[in-house]
This record gives sequence, structure tokens and C-alpha cells, in this order.
Amino acid sequence: MALTRAVIGTVVMAAMAFGGDLSGQVLITRKLSRKTIVPTSYNLRGTAPPSTAAPNTVNEFSQTVVFVESAKGVPAPPPETAVIEQRNSRFEPDLIAIPVGSTVQFPNDDPIFHNVFSLSRARQFDLGFYPRLASKSVTFNQPGVVQVYCHIHANMYAAIVVTGTPWTEKLADNGNFTFHDMPAGRYHIVAWHKVAGAHGVDVNVPATGTARVAIGVPLEEERN
Repeated sequence: MALTRAVIGTVVMAAMAFGGDLSGQVLITRKLSRKTIVPTSYNLRGTAPPSTAAPNTVNEFSQTVVFVESAKGVPAPPPETAVIEQRNSRFEPDLIAIPVGSTVQFPNDDPIFHNVFSLSRARQFDLGFYPRLASKSVTFNQPGVVQVYCHIHANMYAAIVVTGTPWTEKLADNGNFTFHDMPAGRYHIVAWHKVAGAHGVDVNVPATGTARVAIGVPLEEERN
């Protein structure tokens, strides 16, 4: 029986290695004025004021992660360790994508205290106050988008996209993405943007060849 399961597993993995490809592009349909999402302001421990504001120009594609929402029977990639630094009262980088089971380290490189926390359904945590050169970490065992803030500095915001499939990609500067070796079938592809949220489309991937898809992400202009 064990040998049979091993043979079946080998056949499935071999089939996956010769699947079709998906080539796509995210289309930003409106220009977004620079807008920052912030949580409720916490006036704790009256610390240093927020640092230099984020630049007015931002490549919106760099704020987007594309991923396959689910793929039955396809194993998740192995967990990894990522780092989000606290520097100049900002999270750097402020958007990452990781496989389920991965760990993110949050080192504090600022000469002030920070307090990293999240109220997201996929992973809630509060790391407490800690000073420069200290680091704390969190493991993410459930897929979803985890939005991360600092209790002290309301301008600090990062997002962690946790996925359970091997087809996850932070967008290139031109909005293009490619997923290789996908078993034939119908998939739901999601583009998640830090401001606009999730937008998805369904696509049929062939056993051989390349399917093509476009995902529209509408960005509303900020109104003063």
C-alpha cells in the first residue's frame, strides 16, 4: 500500500511538471493619488513623530501580489524565512508574499521603540514594545492577507500575503506575471493591491500551451 501511494505521488508530481503555463497582466484602470491606509491612532508612550513621508510617486504594480487562490492536490512550497525591517519609522519592504508555514522576522533598526501588531483574521498578533537592535518573529500557518501596523506610529503599514500554492508572484514593474507547469483545470487568479484590495478572474489552463489573462484593478482617485 505504501509503495502504491509512493508511485501515485510520483505520477502526480510528474504530471505537474508537464502542465500548461499562464501568462497574465494586471491593468491599473485609474491613476491613484498617493493615499495611506492607517489604523486607529494610538498615542502610546509619546514617542518620536512620524518620519519623512512616503514619496508621492509610486509604481502601483510594486504594490500588488498575484496568486492562485486554491489548487486542489497541489502541495504548497516549503516554508521560508523573510525579514521586514522597521527603519525610518517605516516597514521595509512594506509588501511581501510567503508560503504557508513561513516565518517573518521584524528587526527594529530605529533608535526608538516600535510595537508591531496585526488584527487580521489570517493571523492576529501583538509583539509588544521593543527597542533598537531587538527583533521578534511571527509564523504564519494560515493563508490570507495579514495587514501589519505599529501601535506607536500610525503611518507604518505593511502587508503580508500568505498563500498555499506555488503560483504566487509580486508583480514586475510592467504588471506582467507568468506561472509555469500548472495542471490543466480551472483556476481563480487574484491580484491583491495594498490600497485597492483583491480583484480576481477565473481562467482555464490547458494541459499544454499557454493561457492568457488580464486582471483589472480599479483605483479610485483620492478626493480632498
